[in-house]
Amino acid sequence: MKTIKALNTIAIGIPIILASIGYFTNDPSGNYYGFALFSTILTGFIQLILGIILLFKFKENIHYKIYFISVIIFFSLWIWSPSIGKVDYFTYTLIYIPPILAIYLSILIYKTPNK
Repeated sequence: MKTIKALNTIAIGIPIILASIGYFTNDPSGNYYGFALFSTILTGFIQLILGIILLFKFKENIHYKIYFISVIIFFSLWIWSPSIGKVDYFTYTLIYIPPILAIYLSILIYKTPNK
């Protein structure tokens, strides 16, 4: 569990550090912001893998099941929204779901005791 906590901390910290570097150095090209945005994709991928690992490790825990179902719903809505012609409505709603899922999984990871 210590490894999962460390990996999650690194995955969340990298975009924050890159965006902070871009802000404090006044980078005119915006390279740090671009790298920060790209690293959030990697953070999501890492958290998805961690969520799957924890789902199999704690099969009886309902919170990991809720997280995984929420991820499935997010990707389903993301793929489905252009086909119903409501791209703007669902896009604005979907923007907030990944950070909420990241916070939710992080809370679950840090509340689980080390074993």
